[in-house]
Amino acid sequence: MTPEPASGLNALIEQCRRLEAALAQGLDSSSSPAMHRFVAEMDAGRAPPGTWSPLVLSVLVMTGGLGVGIELLSLLLRFVGPAMAAFTLVAVCAGTALALSIGMVLMMAGRVQGVVLLKRLSIGLIVVGAFGGIAWTQRDVRAVGPVVAILGGLGAWLVMNSSGFYVFVGYRVALRCLARRG
Repeated sequence: MTPEPASGLNALIEQCRRLEAALAQGLDSSSSPAMHRFVAEMDAGRAPPGTWSPLVLSVLVMTGGLGVGIELLSLLLRFVGPAMAAFTLVAVCAGTALALSIGMVLMMAGRVQGVVLLKRLSIGLIVVGAFGGIAWTQRDVRAVGPVVAILGGLGAWLVMNSSGFYVFVGYRVALRCLARRG
Protein backbone atom coordinates (compact mmCIF):
# COMPACT_ATOMS: atom_id res chain seq x y z
CA MET A 1 0.00 0.00 0.00
CA THR A 2 1.52 3.34 -1.05
CA PRO A 3 1.10 6.35 1.20
CA GLU A 4 -1.09 9.18 -0.01
CA PRO A 5 0.83 12.19 -1.30
CA ALA A 6 0.94 15.17 1.01
CA SER A 7 -1.41 18.02 0.31
CA GLY A 8 -1.57 21.70 1.17
CA LEU A 9 1.17 23.17 3.30
CA ASN A 10 2.88 19.80 3.81
CA ALA A 11 3.07 19.31 0.03
CA LEU A 12 4.62 22.76 -0.36
CA ILE A 13 7.21 21.96 2.32
CA GLU A 14 7.97 18.59 0.73
CA GLN A 15 8.38 20.11 -2.73
CA CYS A 16 10.65 22.88 -1.41
CA ARG A 17 12.78 20.29 0.42
CA ARG A 18 13.23 18.30 -2.81
CA LEU A 19 14.25 21.48 -4.62
CA GLU A 20 16.69 22.43 -1.85
CA ALA A 21 18.21 18.93 -1.96
CA ALA A 22 18.69 19.22 -5.72
CA LEU A 23 20.19 22.66 -5.24
CA ALA A 24 22.58 21.39 -2.56
CA GLN A 25 23.75 18.58 -4.84
CA GLY A 26 24.24 21.01 -7.70
CA LEU A 27 21.77 19.20 -9.94
CA ASP A 28 20.70 21.06 -13.05
CA SER A 29 17.06 20.09 -12.46
CA SER A 30 16.85 22.73 -9.73
CA SER A 31 16.45 25.35 -12.45
CA SER A 32 14.03 24.50 -15.24
CA PRO A 33 12.51 26.54 -18.07
CA ALA A 34 9.19 26.38 -16.20
CA MET A 35 10.85 28.00 -13.18
CA HIS A 36 12.25 30.77 -15.39
CA ARG A 37 8.76 31.37 -16.85
CA PHE A 38 7.19 31.38 -13.38
CA VAL A 39 9.63 34.00 -12.08
CA ALA A 40 9.27 36.08 -15.26
CA GLU A 41 5.46 36.04 -14.89
CA MET A 42 5.70 37.03 -11.23
CA ASP A 43 8.14 39.84 -11.99
CA ALA A 44 6.02 41.13 -14.89
CA GLY A 45 3.17 42.31 -12.66
CA ARG A 46 3.20 45.13 -10.11
CA ALA A 47 3.64 42.69 -7.23
CA PRO A 48 3.74 38.91 -7.11
CA PRO A 49 0.53 37.27 -5.84
CA GLY A 50 0.63 36.64 -2.12
CA THR A 51 2.94 39.56 -1.36
CA TRP A 52 0.45 40.47 1.37
CA SER A 53 0.88 37.14 3.16
CA PRO A 54 4.08 37.82 5.14
CA LEU A 55 2.61 40.99 6.64
CA VAL A 56 -0.72 39.41 7.52
CA LEU A 57 1.04 36.32 8.88
CA SER A 58 3.28 38.50 11.05
CA VAL A 59 0.37 40.45 12.49
CA LEU A 60 -1.57 37.27 13.28
CA VAL A 61 1.39 35.49 14.87
CA MET A 62 2.19 38.52 17.05
CA THR A 63 -1.49 38.76 18.02
CA GLY A 64 -1.42 35.09 19.04
CA GLY A 65 1.82 35.65 20.97
CA LEU A 66 0.21 38.55 22.80
CA GLY A 67 -2.71 36.26 23.64
CA VAL A 68 -0.32 33.69 25.12
CA GLY A 69 1.36 36.45 27.11
CA ILE A 70 -1.98 37.69 28.43
CA GLU A 71 -2.89 34.12 29.30
CA LEU A 72 0.31 33.69 31.32
CA LEU A 73 -0.10 37.13 32.88
CA SER A 74 -3.57 36.19 34.04
CA LEU A 75 -2.37 32.83 35.37
CA LEU A 76 0.74 34.09 37.15
CA LEU A 77 -0.66 37.33 38.54
CA ARG A 78 -1.93 35.82 41.76
CA PHE A 79 1.08 33.52 42.33
CA VAL A 80 4.19 35.58 41.56
CA GLY A 81 2.98 39.16 41.71
CA PRO A 82 2.45 41.84 39.08
CA ALA A 83 6.11 42.56 38.28
CA MET A 84 7.07 38.98 37.47
CA ALA A 85 3.79 38.39 35.62
CA ALA A 86 4.39 41.49 33.49
CA PHE A 87 7.95 40.34 32.82
CA THR A 88 6.53 37.02 31.62
CA LEU A 89 4.20 38.86 29.24
CA VAL A 90 7.14 40.80 27.80
CA ALA A 91 9.31 37.68 27.58
CA VAL A 92 6.62 35.72 25.72
CA CYS A 93 6.07 38.59 23.27
CA ALA A 94 9.83 38.93 22.71
CA GLY A 95 10.19 35.17 22.18
CA THR A 96 7.32 35.16 19.71
CA ALA A 97 8.84 38.12 17.85
CA LEU A 98 12.23 36.40 17.71
CA ALA A 99 10.80 33.12 16.37
CA LEU A 100 8.66 35.05 13.88
CA SER A 101 11.65 37.09 12.70
CA ILE A 102 13.81 34.02 12.19
CA GLY A 103 11.03 32.27 10.29
CA MET A 104 10.33 35.30 8.09
CA VAL A 105 14.00 35.89 7.27
CA LEU A 106 14.46 32.25 6.31
CA MET A 107 11.25 32.24 4.25
CA MET A 108 12.17 35.46 2.45
CA ALA A 109 15.56 33.93 1.68
CA GLY A 110 13.74 31.05 -0.03
CA ARG A 111 14.53 28.45 2.64
CA VAL A 112 11.93 25.90 3.64
CA GLN A 113 13.10 25.90 7.27
CA GLY A 114 11.37 29.27 7.65
CA VAL A 115 8.03 27.86 6.51
CA VAL A 116 8.43 24.89 8.87
CA LEU A 117 9.23 27.22 11.79
CA LEU A 118 6.22 29.43 11.03
CA LYS A 119 4.00 26.35 10.75
CA ARG A 120 5.15 25.09 14.14
CA LEU A 121 4.74 28.53 15.66
CA SER A 122 1.12 28.80 14.51
CA ILE A 123 0.34 25.28 15.74
CA GLY A 124 1.98 26.13 19.06
CA LEU A 125 -0.21 29.21 19.45
CA ILE A 126 -3.33 27.14 18.82
CA VAL A 127 -2.26 24.46 21.31
CA VAL A 128 -1.31 26.92 24.06
CA GLY A 129 -4.55 28.80 23.47
CA ALA A 130 -6.50 25.54 23.77
CA PHE A 131 -4.75 24.73 27.05
CA GLY A 132 -5.64 28.24 28.18
CA GLY A 133 -9.24 27.53 27.27
CA ILE A 134 -9.11 24.48 29.52
CA ALA A 135 -7.60 26.59 32.31
CA TRP A 136 -10.37 29.16 31.74
CA THR A 137 -13.02 26.47 32.31
CA GLN A 138 -11.33 25.81 35.66
CA ARG A 139 -11.40 29.57 36.40
CA ASP A 140 -7.60 29.80 36.47
CA VAL A 141 -7.26 32.41 33.70
CA ARG A 142 -9.44 35.00 32.01
CA ALA A 143 -10.89 34.13 28.62
CA VAL A 144 -9.30 36.94 26.62
CA GLY A 145 -5.77 35.46 26.46
CA PRO A 146 -6.74 31.99 25.18
CA VAL A 147 -9.23 33.44 22.70
CA VAL A 148 -6.65 35.85 21.26
CA ALA A 149 -4.01 33.08 21.11
CA ILE A 150 -6.36 30.69 19.32
CA LEU A 151 -7.61 33.33 16.88
CA GLY A 152 -4.05 34.49 16.09
CA GLY A 153 -2.84 30.91 15.62
CA LEU A 154 -5.82 29.88 13.50
CA GLY A 155 -5.55 33.03 11.41
CA ALA A 156 -1.85 32.36 10.81
CA TRP A 157 -2.66 28.76 9.90
CA LEU A 158 -5.28 29.91 7.40
CA VAL A 159 -2.88 32.40 5.81
CA MET A 160 -0.21 29.70 5.52
CA ASN A 161 -2.74 27.44 3.80
CA SER A 162 -3.83 30.05 1.27
CA SER A 163 -2.95 29.93 -2.41
CA GLY A 164 -1.37 33.40 -2.18
CA PHE A 165 1.08 32.15 0.45
CA TYR A 166 1.92 29.07 -1.64
CA VAL A 167 2.64 31.23 -4.69
CA PHE A 168 4.73 33.68 -2.69
CA VAL A 169 6.82 30.95 -1.06
CA GLY A 170 7.26 29.25 -4.43
CA TYR A 171 8.39 32.56 -5.90
CA ARG A 172 10.96 33.12 -3.11
CA VAL A 173 12.34 29.58 -3.48
CA ALA A 174 12.48 29.93 -7.27
CA LEU A 175 14.37 33.23 -6.94
CA ARG A 176 16.89 31.54 -4.66
CA CYS A 177 17.37 28.66 -7.10
CA LEU A 178 17.82 30.98 -10.07
CA ALA A 179 20.20 33.27 -8.18
CA ARG A 180 22.28 30.31 -7.08
CA ARG A 181 22.49 28.98 -10.62
CA GLY A 182 23.01 32.28 -12.37
